[in-house]
Amino acid sequence: MDLLWIFVAVGLVGLAIAMLARSARLRQESGLPEGKITQSDVGVGERGKPLYSARYGLTGTPDYVVSTARGPVPVEVKPTRTDSEPRESHLLQLLAYCLLIEDTQGKKPPYGLLKYSTSTFKVDYNSKTRAHLLEVMEQIRTTATEEEWQVRRNHDMPGRCRACGYREVCDLSLWPEES
Repeated sequence: MDLLWIFVAVGLVGLAIAMLARSARLRQESGLPEGKITQSDVGVGERGKPLYSARYGLTGTPDYVVSTARGPVPVEVKPTRTDSEPRESHLLQLLAYCLLIEDTQGKKPPYGLLKYSTSTFKVDYNSKTRAHLLEVMEQIRTTATEEEWQVRRNHDMPGRCRACGYREVCDLSLWPEES
């Protein structure tokens, strides 16, 4: 009887080790850094609450925010992108998330991660990249007139429109009966 319990215990330890190894491999494949996921806007369940900064007139919701030893790290996932270099618009989006986290949580992210299907790009968040983001934001604000600032829907995809967080207030929604 004691031998049976030893075999069961060894089997359970082996299973636990295998599950930990699989978990580590899946995390590595996901591109997420080591740490606790404190916010998620993807997958099943409740979506992450948008971050809002009145100071910068900016709002957004990163796909993930991971609490690491160096600070919070926003992660933006673009699963259909296969580019070998990150797009400027994606870099600015990620930097905007860094700025939002800094302003709303009082914690400066050391970097952000941009995950494409084939690559993960680490984007430093420092005084230079922060200044670049603020400069682009200022350029947008100073060059846009009221008429130019009207954002037009740039798709005809019902699924994308239905999932949009602004559908209720959008006068271009493909789902006007629900607006």
